[in-house]
Amino acid sequence: MKLKVFKKGFNFSQDGPGNRLVLHLQGCNMRCPWCSNPEGIDLKGSLIVNKEMVIDSICPNGALKNGVRDVSTCEKCPTRECITPQNRSKGLFLSYEEIENDELVSLAIDSKAMFFSGGGVTLSGGEPTMQPAAIKDLLKKLKENNINTTVETNGTSKHLEKLMPLIDHLFIDFKVPDPDRHITFTGIPDDVIRKNICIANSIHNDVTIRTPLIAGVNDSAEDIEAFIRFYLENAITRAKFEFLPYFEYGKIKWEQCGMAYIMNDDAHIREETFKAYTNSFKENGLCVVST
Repeated sequence: MKLKVFKKGFNFSQDGPGNRLVLHLQGCNMRCPWCSNPEGIDLKGSLIVNKEMVIDSICPNGALKNGVRDVSTCEKCPTRECITPQNRSKGLFLSYEEIENDELVSLAIDSKAMFFSGGGVTLSGGEPTMQPAAIKDLLKKLKENNINTTVETNGTSKHLEKLMPLIDHLFIDFKVPDPDRHITFTGIPDDVIRKNICIANSIHNDVTIRTPLIAGVNDSAEDIEAFIRFYLENAITRAKFEFLPYFEYGKIKWEQCGMAYIMNDDAHIREETFKAYTNSFKENGLCVVST
């Protein structure tokens, strides 16, 4: 089996414990405007333009002008001649590569010496559960080779419960506590996320629930109260909680993918908001962590 991978590399502690080989998998069913990996959203892959290196003539349909891609023209193109092997370049390329699972397992085995401090392999995204059969196969093979596994997910997959026995460390995002506003900001409902959080809390030994903190999205006192109310009413007390302040790391990548980045400096939260989240959760007996 193969996986669509748009980025891979090592990272320490931020994507699970220890030093980890992190595989970013193509495809996501959410459309969060603050996404830091927009090239990983479309399961079919994104065409990425490097304005400093691209040559407009590489597109036979005239979709490139002064290094800027006309997305509407690209969407009508059935052949994508611009990224065929004979036209391969560093100026215009597809976001992902397809890699055999056995090759990824071999890479992980060869990297075991790098998995210090309890490290291993992390599947991130995009959203890794968009490729459910392939990640189940990969996770199974990693466990057969005694390799520690982490999955970072938005929690929307109905397949997640079946994957949990193969996951040593599970990270689930829960972004907005109001169901209607969750749809507004992410594009999809939150009912499966809530269900998966409850399931994970009851059957998994290492769950971290992450919330990106974004001004105007989830930074009010009412948001804090709504999150805590859900966790306490459903006895989500075994999990750990982490808050991730907004940053605009993905801005340039949105532009390279030909998409508008609508976030601005107003999205940065105040330090008081971060402290309010942290203190309120701790006061209610919930374990707050920082990675």
